[in-house]
Amino acid sequence: MAVRNNGTSSHDERVVCGVAVDFYSIVIPDLYDPTAIPAAWQKFWAEFPKKDLPLHNTAFGVSTPIEGTQGKLHYIAGVEVKAGYVAPEGFELVTIPAGNYLDVTHVGAISTLAQSYGEAYGVVFPTTGLEMRAGQHLEKYDAMLNPMADDYEMGILIPVK
Repeated sequence: MAVRNNGTSSHDERVVCGVAVDFYSIVIPDLYDPTAIPAAWQKFWAEFPKKDLPLHNTAFGVSTPIEGTQGKLHYIAGVEVKAGYVAPEGFELVTIPAGNYLDVTHVGAISTLAQSYGEAYGVVFPTTGLEMRAGQHLEKYDAMLNPMADDYEMGILIPVK
């Protein structure tokens, strides 16, 4: 497992359609459910209309802190769709406003992702001098890569001012 700081990048507004799940952050180990996100992805890939998949291989995990809770997140496992897309039953749309993100790459099997999150938020982010802004936290996946491979790469995008 390793992480790579790719600096900040600007992202345009996008709409993501996917399967939603609420869960507690990994930083609250007594309440964290390690099966919640994999189950959302399994449901997404099994049930999302194949004709509506984008031509590129990018998929997104979108985490939004739930106001009034300590460490609870609303997560969408899905793909970008065009504005005006009508979500199939059982799927949810989320609009991600344009903004800047610190782009950290996780390298390693998906089973080591929790360690990369700790490194991204606990080591890399604090050393940048950047200020976190309110907004969704993103995961950016290449859906064609094998997440169990030791050389698997995915993005951890932290919203910054």
